[in-house]
Amino acid sequence: MKTPKILPRGKLVLIQQEKNESRESKHGIITPSNIEQEQRSVGIVMAVGQEIKDIKKGDRVVYGAFAGEKLRFKEGVNETELTLLFDEDVIAFIKE
Repeated sequence: MKTPKILPRGKLVLIQQEKNESRESKHGIITPSNIEQEQRSVGIVMAVGQEIKDIKKGDRVVYGAFAGEKLRFKEGVNETELTLLFDEDVIAFIKE
């Protein structure tokens, strides 16, 4: 699906959340990711506002799960979820 071009203003960051996978316990119980309420989210920075100097497109970051505005774009069966949040809501960078 082609995601619309969104250009954040000022100190806003646009993030595409990484997909959470289902988890299976050692006893074979599968917990779907949509049931688990994570306190933090991980995502990839898609775009940044012009006032931001330390966060770059492509950075992998951790941010509060309830921070920002969720944006959903649906085309057929494909759905993309993006989050638009302030730069101070980015808690950490993930470097590998």
